[in-house]
Order: sequence, then C-alpha cells, then structure tokens
Amino acid sequence: MLVCKAPEQNAGSTELRRKRTVIASNPRLAGFSDGTEDACTNVMLRALAKTSVARAFTVSGADRWFRREDDAAVPFIAGYHRVVEDFVESARGTIPSMLISAATFERHLEWLARRYTLVSLDDIGLHLQQGRRFGRPAAAVTFDDGYADVYHHAFPILRRKGIPAAVFVVTGLTGTSQPQLYDRLFMCLSRKTLVTRVLQRLGLPARAEDPFQLLTLLLTRYPQERLAAIVSELEADHPPTRREIDALAPMTWRMIEEMEREGITIGSHTSSHVLLTSETSEGVRSELAGSKQTLEAHLKKPVHHFAYPDGRCNPAIVDAVRKAGYRFAYTICRWRDSREPLLTIPRKVLWERAASNAFGQFSGSIMNCHAHGFFDSRRSCEHDHGALAA
Repeated sequence: MLVCKAPEQNAGSTELRRKRTVIASNPRLAGFSDGTEDACTNVMLRALAKTSVARAFTVSGADRWFRREDDAAVPFIAGYHRVVEDFVESARGTIPSMLISAATFERHLEWLARRYTLVSLDDIGLHLQQGRRFGRPAAAVTFDDGYADVYHHAFPILRRKGIPAAVFVVTGLTGTSQPQLYDRLFMCLSRKTLVTRVLQRLGLPARAEDPFQLLTLLLTRYPQERLAAIVSELEADHPPTRREIDALAPMTWRMIEEMEREGITIGSHTSSHVLLTSETSEGVRSELAGSKQTLEAHLKKPVHHFAYPDGRCNPAIVDAVRKAGYRFAYTICRWRDSREPLLTIPRKVLWERAASNAFGQFSGSIMNCHAHGFFDSRRSCEHDHGALAA
C-alpha cells in the first residue's frame, strides 16, 4: 500500500495521525481517484496551495469586499449527505465525499453559528419572496437523501444546539432497508472483478475503471431503469453484506415525523432519486408529484421545498418543479435560472475534508472561502444546465 504522508506540523493525537495516514494511503479519501505516487504528490501540492490561498483571503480581509452579485440577497446554505461516527472506517466501502463525521459536522456548526444567524429554509424563502434581507448574515443547514445516520448522529447535535435544518427525502426508499441505487452501484464498482464486467458489457474504455469516475459516467449516460438492471445483475453474483446495507439505510417514517415535529423542515428529493435530466418528461412529472403527495400524506401539511438530485436541472426541469407545486428548489452550484430564481437557490455541498487544511485539521479560513463562494464559479459546474429535457 502506497503511503504519502503530509508534512508533520503539530501532529496532535494518535487518532489524528491515523486518519492522516489512512487518507494519504488512499487518495480517493482526499478527493483524488488515482492511487499513484503522482496522485499523492498532487494531493499535497493542491492541499498546501488551497490552505495558503484561503489563509491569505481571510487574513487580508478580502472576504469583506469579495461578493458575488447575489451573495448579499441569498444566504449561505450548506448541504450534507451522511453523518457518521468514524469517517475513515465508513469511507472504506462507500463514497467518501458523501460523508462527514459527527465531530467534524459539529465543528462546522460551531464555526457557522459564530458568524451567521442559522435559520430555517422557510425563513430564507420568505425573505427571498419579499425581497428582504436578514439583519445579520444568515445561513442554513440541509441534508440530502434522508440517510438514517443523519437521524442518529446529526439530529441530536442540532437539537442540543437549537439549530434548524432541512432534510430532503427520497420517499420511495423511506421506511425500507433498501440503499440508494447509486450507493449499490458504487459498492459493485468497488469490486475489481465486477468493474471489468461492466466495462466489457457496456463497451467502455479500460481507463474508466476507477469506481467513482465510472459511477459518474454511468449516472450521466443511462436512465434509472437501465442502471437498476445493471445493479441487479451485478448483485446477483456478488450481493452486498448485511453490514453494508445497514450502514446505508434510509430513515423510517417515524424518524422523519419526529424530526418534523422538532422543527426540522422536510422537503422532497424525488421518489427514487432519479437524475431528472436523464428521464422523460412523464417520468419527471411522476417523480416530482409522487414524492410531494407522499410527504404531504405523512406529514399532514404542505411541502414547499425540493432539492434536485445531484443538482442536475435545466430550464425544462425547473419548469416541471414549478408546475408540481413547489415554491422553493435548491441546486448544488451557483447556476441560477433568471426566470425562476426561487427554484434555483444555490447551496454548497460539504463533507469531511471540505474545510480541512493540508495537515488534516479543520480550517476556518477554508470554511470562510466556501461560505463566500471564493472557490466556486458559475462556469465551473460539471453539469449542463442549458440542455432541455426530453
């Protein structure tokens, strides 16, 4: 196993050193898919550069004048997926960039609470509708997909600190033991023998064998129905273990209803987490309307908020969301539809390493850059928001 260690600087606890070594030995945990020595070098060089730039941005006071045109009107909205007890352990078999440990998540919240008024999405929506701004900079916390570990690890922290939040739920999986389709696909692609079969069957180049790169390629190329058939065939020969399934379990309706009673906003994330830009118009309408109706039947109240799976949307999808009756919808980039700004509200997705410096420690300077959109660009989004759906 190739180990690429970061320079030692106040190494800290044995646990911290363990995490650094494990992450460095697997560049995928640090956001890199390649496992070569060059990738290790790139990890360190990019991490050092990012740390230095973020520090200069914050210390110089540049954040006081660095404002994008809509930053003053739209609060910072942080997006998360899974909250786990041990990031390193959980990242061994699942997508690392979907994970944040409870300890790091609490650190994020503490940083946000010192600088922002943490508000609900209903509050943000009301202010945006009325064209009003918050007296103090505001921020919100959201979670996509409705994983049970958010209930187990994030909800107690939010409740203890009195912080509002929102959870976007995949209704077709809620109350089942079935993991998300892309989680199941990633587990299959993490098995070398299955990757070879997928590449051969679909006629894909051998260089696309990295699990995350291949996952992204398949999600972009094929509709949900085709992906489900591929996963079912692969799992027939190599079924996931019970432990793997349990780790990815969705929330139950009891969990969701309890969180809603405690002030957590519940929104829709479609019925089955389809990537809407890959589906037919009829399929899009069914996913949007079905999930909304299911949530409203369980919660006994209107559901106004929607989050686009993987942030994938275009003008036709935005129009379908409006027709389905949602008042607010959220992306994961800075793209806005000028016709429907309330249905393309930007968020920033964060994970365990999102605000870590080159030495694996939490960096307020890097978090500050994320909050101000310093690392982001409307032109850098990997999705094509201009294409029209079928």
